Amino acid sequence: MHERKKKPTLEQIRTLFPFDVPDLARAAGVETGIVYQALLLRPIHSRDAEKILHGLSNRTKLTLTLENIDIVLWEEYLTLWLLRASASAQQQEGGEREGTNAYHFVYARDELEAQFRAQTWLAQHPHLPHHTFTPCPNGFQIGPLRVPGICPDELVCTETLPYPF
Repeated sequence: MHERKKKPTLEQIRTLFPFDVPDLARAAGVETGIVYQALLLRPIHSRDAEKILHGLSNRTKLTLTLENIDIVLWEEYLTLWLLRASASAQQQEGGEREGTNAYHFVYARDELEAQFRAQTWLAQHPHLPHHTFTPCPNGFQIGPLRVPGICPDELVCTETLPYPF
């Protein structure tokens, strides 16, 4: 994927200071699955990461923060959004006709950013005024092509965007 920062991971901390995952989850006030996600370097929300590090800091008597421990955060990732544009509102509700729908994909943090990132494409399709945005965090596959559902923020080109995200 991409090279992570050179900080110790939660799993590396666990080898130095063994902890029971369910106990840490209880102490941090998060679900056990969230601690497992953090251990596997899968994205979690920063508020959950801070709770985990606070709980672990209390147990180890160390000052553990996001600045000195590598935890993958959702805030570092963009989610794949599917944009469907159609000629009429009825088509958005399921009544499709050939050639009156168009689709576009963007990576964004939320629906508002997806709308902003899709502005250029939407301007090229004024005959399709009705839009829906659907998040696809699990991605999808079309034949041999796999489209990932999340993408690291630094891999998405934002230089053409006038608004700083």
